[in-house]
Amino acid sequence: MPPKKQTSKPISLNEEQQAVVAAGTGFWKVLAGPGAGKSACLVHRYLRLLQEGVDPSDILALSFTATAAKNLKDRVEAQAGKLSTIRKSGSATLHSLALAFVIEEREHLGYDIAEFPLATESSTGRLCALASKRFDANSRDLRAYLSLQKRSHISPSQAIKSAEGVLDAKQLKLALAYKHYEAGLRSEGLMDFDGLMYQMVEVMAKKPDVRPRWQYRFVMADESQDNCQLDWSLLKLLSEKHGNLLCVGDPGQNIFSFRGADADLFMEMDKLFSGTQTLFLGTNYRSSPEIVSFIQPYAASQELAGKFRTQNASGPVPIIQGFQTASQECAWIVERIKETQ
Repeated sequence: MPPKKQTSKPISLNEEQQAVVAAGTGFWKVLAGPGAGKSACLVHRYLRLLQEGVDPSDILALSFTATAAKNLKDRVEAQAGKLSTIRKSGSATLHSLALAFVIEEREHLGYDIAEFPLATESSTGRLCALASKRFDANSRDLRAYLSLQKRSHISPSQAIKSAEGVLDAKQLKLALAYKHYEAGLRSEGLMDFDGLMYQMVEVMAKKPDVRPRWQYRFVMADESQDNCQLDWSLLKLLSEKHGNLLCVGDPGQNIFSFRGADADLFMEMDKLFSGTQTLFLGTNYRSSPEIVSFIQPYAASQELAGKFRTQNASGPVPIIQGFQTASQECAWIVERIKETQ
């Protein structure tokens, strides 16, 4: 259904933001600094596509958190009205998309799954504990290992083969526990969060008859610096038919490297998507000029850092202060707060 006429006053966008909103077909990498209005750009690009007649069911905007996905959806619908879609589209998290996929495509998974297949925390904890005990592996290490293997798109058999190849006893224990854990999940028709993603990529990659049902004319992805190999594989599959993908991210805010996120994959997006064009969001609406200048030399992308600027009022000069204990840090912060009162 056509979008409703906007009722709220649109915000003013700078030239950098307008370029992102106007980005057309093809593959786009948007390097964005802190406080540069990434979400606003995604919202307004979404609205532009609707205004140009793109069906809401043909737009997919992906975020890492449910809060971010809901925020984008609410902001779009505040101006375009309630969006009616015929499938899992609109604004979603990667995992909610994968959950919808495995439920709808359950017949293609190769084994029976529960009516609601997402395992609870208690279920995954129990199965992880059983696998750890059986193979004398550390349970905490195993939890991290499981996530890393799946997000790196490594199956249990591949993990075992790799551990055997390097003669690493600890890695072999973890790999065998991984296989046992996965067998336990399957026996109960369940998947953990990373398993949902893994299965979606596996089925879409191996079932050409399934892929057409999960193609979108326009795909947008936020916080792309935190994407792992599995996430990029999924984005490639989702955009295969139409070849329209816009990824936004700040390479300096990669916080999930411990579970396979690799900002270099985002920075080198053109290696996966030929013809990728690059845009920049360098204007900072959050910080003072002193902070912007302070962080410039330490930015992960000096090309992006060269575009850092702000029109905000001047503020204190940042300093780096070290502490031996957390209590010393707290006391120092309290004293600085008192000085400002």
